[in-house]
Amino acid sequence: MSTFVYRARDAQGALITGEVEGTHPTGVKQALAIRGLLPVSVQPKGFEFSLKTLLQKKIKPKDLANLTRQFQVMFKAGTPMDRILATLVKQTHHHNLKEALSTIHKDVAGGMRLAQAFGRHPQYFSTLYTSMLEAGERGGVLDKTLKEAATVLQKEHQIHSKVKSATLYPKLVIGALLIVVCLMLVFVIPAFENFYGQHDTALPLPTQILLGLSKVFTTYWYLPLFFFFVSVVFWKRLTNSSAGKRWLSQVTFRLPVFGNFNLLVANARFGHLVAALYRAGLPLSHSLGVVADTMTNLGYADELRSLKKDLEEGGSLSQGMSQASYFTPMMQETCAVGEQTGKLDELLESTALFYDEEIDDILKNLTTLIEPLLLFLVFGLITLVALAVYLPVWNLSKVVLPG
Repeated sequence: MSTFVYRARDAQGALITGEVEGTHPTGVKQALAIRGLLPVSVQPKGFEFSLKTLLQKKIKPKDLANLTRQFQVMFKAGTPMDRILATLVKQTHHHNLKEALSTIHKDVAGGMRLAQAFGRHPQYFSTLYTSMLEAGERGGVLDKTLKEAATVLQKEHQIHSKVKSATLYPKLVIGALLIVVCLMLVFVIPAFENFYGQHDTALPLPTQILLGLSKVFTTYWYLPLFFFFVSVVFWKRLTNSSAGKRWLSQVTFRLPVFGNFNLLVANARFGHLVAALYRAGLPLSHSLGVVADTMTNLGYADELRSLKKDLEEGGSLSQGMSQASYFTPMMQETCAVGEQTGKLDELLESTALFYDEEIDDILKNLTTLIEPLLLFLVFGLITLVALAVYLPVWNLSKVVLPG
């Protein structure tokens, strides 16, 4: 199965966009029709392109968290919903989000429920977001759920920002290394090739490797470009197919250094989200299903859906987790104690906060952890170049002055 991006019209004629998994565009259109939507366009994710999407400013989790916090503050102050939504429209600078909020304002003014109105814009407001709104509306605790939603969005933004900052240094080092290598292969190595070509002597293997790479980049330059293009297409296909996503999900938890980090992030996110939804009044099985839909790691999402099925069949959360692969022992024990004491949300939140601290420590030391790998890469390349360039020079006296 692959992921498709769709645009469709609902019964009121409003334009709705979103993503859905399927095997073929025709099947996706049929599935949308069953849901009461009129398909406008269905395209494989990753291959759609237009000037509008290129220039469109992406909505950051931080911006959505701020919008939610503003919503919560005004609602807590007793501001009427009509004025709250009108104010959010005025304060939003993102053009498309402003249009979505304007549509939400009209829908709510026309009598539509808040969660339903937000749910018509899944490209901005996820299933998690609308589920929390629905729980808040039904339980009369919208103020509380809005605060929870803003906190969850803020935490996710903080994790993403920290990961981005921690991996910036390795990315710069590897990027600079690749640029230097390409420049050497194109401008420096050919000069040595001309020099060595004047003498009829066998060249060492490192020199032959470097000269061969240089020839590929200078004479057959289209081959690296073709290889790069094929790699990008292959990666797009891999990341847009369910089988590829599941394979990558397994790999991400087994990587050196990053494997344990990804596992902690997934468990911390699970703890925060399930605790927030459970506190908002959603049943535990429903909460697991919502969190599964928001997980980018399909392997972890599959295990959450399996837990949901076990609960619906009369099992317990801790028993189901003991049969899973991606829940840490501490998380399993937390859920077991939480079920027994009736404080599942509190213990999940405290465990998630503990993992947040561990994640912060790993991120602070990430550069130190990756440094040996970077040093090995840099010194390996330097050694290869040095051997390739200077091994023939050591035998230069035998080549230039024979006998």
